[in-house]
Amino acid sequence: MINMLILVVYDISENKSRNTLIKLLRHFGFYRIQKSVFAGDLSLNERIDLIEDIEVHLSSKRDSIIIFPICEACKDSIEIFSDYEITLPHQLEFKLI
Repeated sequence: MINMLILVVYDISENKSRNTLIKLLRHFGFYRIQKSVFAGDLSLNERIDLIEDIEVHLSSKRDSIIIFPICEACKDSIEIFSDYEITLPHQLEFKLI
């Protein structure tokens, strides 16, 4: 089964819910690339499992979790602007500008 690069971006106000979400993302093999942004490679079945597990981590009406699947064709278009190295999943080649 083909994996896809997935970015998860969240804004969760409650520490307990946020920390539980972070543990869930790490369980799925994600790693932090910014304070509230995680990246990982998931199969379609893993992505479905993540989606089923993720909504319970919203702790208020202002919280949000956004999942961005990035197709293989779009990976080459990713540009990273940073003074430090940001590592995305090993299958992804990127330009550091």
